[in-house]
Amino acid sequence: MDGKNSRRSFLKGLLSVSVFSAASGLTFNRKTGAGFGEPGLIKKADAMNNPEYATGISDHEIKIEYFGMSCFLITTGNGTRIITDPFCSDKQVLHPELRKEPADVVTVSCGNYAHCYVYAVGGMPYIYRIAEPKEIKSTRFRGIATRHLEMKDIGPTRPGENIVMCFEVEGIKVCHLGALGHKLSNEQRKQIGKVDILMVPVGGVSALPVAEANEVCSQLDPKVIIPMHYRSDRCTYSSWATVDEFLKDKKNVINSRGLPERYFRLADLPAETQIIALGYPS
Repeated sequence: MDGKNSRRSFLKGLLSVSVFSAASGLTFNRKTGAGFGEPGLIKKADAMNNPEYATGISDHEIKIEYFGMSCFLITTGNGTRIITDPFCSDKQVLHPELRKEPADVVTVSCGNYAHCYVYAVGGMPYIYRIAEPKEIKSTRFRGIATRHLEMKDIGPTRPGENIVMCFEVEGIKVCHLGALGHKLSNEQRKQIGKVDILMVPVGGVSALPVAEANEVCSQLDPKVIIPMHYRSDRCTYSSWATVDEFLKDKKNVINSRGLPERYFRLADLPAETQIIALGYPS
C-alpha cells in the first residue's frame, strides 16, 4: 500500500508540473484576440501594470462620469483622477455617495456639505479649494473667486465665497462653476479664459437659475455644456428647476441620461456648442 501511495503521489506531482508548465506558456494578444501557445507576445498578465489595460482610456482622451449634484469624476489617459464637489446624501439628496471612490485631486467650490464632503472620497487626494493657481499631478488648477447664493435648502448657508475651478487635461480646458450664484463680471470672465467643457449649475435657488445659467453659458461660449445641480428623482428639492427646464428650446442637445459617463478628445470636440445631459449611477 505504501508503494502504491508513493507511486500515486509521484504521478500526481508529475501531472501537476506538466499542467503548470503548459499553462505558463499560454499567452494572449489583446489586440488580435489570438496568440495562445505563442510565448512572448505579452510579458506580463498583470493588467494593473500593463499600460494597455491600466485605465481603459486612450491617450489624449478623458472620461467624465456624473455622480449627481455637482460631483464628477474626470479620468485622464494617464490615469489621473479628479473629483469635483463631493456631496453628502440625506433624505432629499438620494444620489449614492462616492463610496470611497479613489482620487488624486478633489476640488471643492464652497463649504456647504453638498459641495465639500471629502470623506466620501478614497485614496489620499490633494484637496484644492483656493483661488490661487497650483500644479498638482502635472495638471495646473486655477480657482476664480465668485459668490454663491443663500443656501436655505441645502444648508442653511448664507451667501458666501464660491470658487470656480479651471484646469486643463489632455489639452481640454475644463471649467466647473461649483455653486456659482450670479453672472460673471468682465474680470471674472477674463480670468476663466477659454473653455472647452463647462459644468454649469441650473437648478436655481442656491445657485444659478435657468435664465442666468443661460447667460453665463453665453458669456463663456464653451464647446460642450454639461448641466448639473438640478432637481430629479434623486434630488427632490421642490423649489429647484429640473434639467429639462434648462434644455427646453435648446439646439444640439444630446440626451445621455441613460449613461453616467462620456469620453472626450480635443480633436473631436464640436465646432458648435453641444449640450450633454448625463445620467447618474442608481
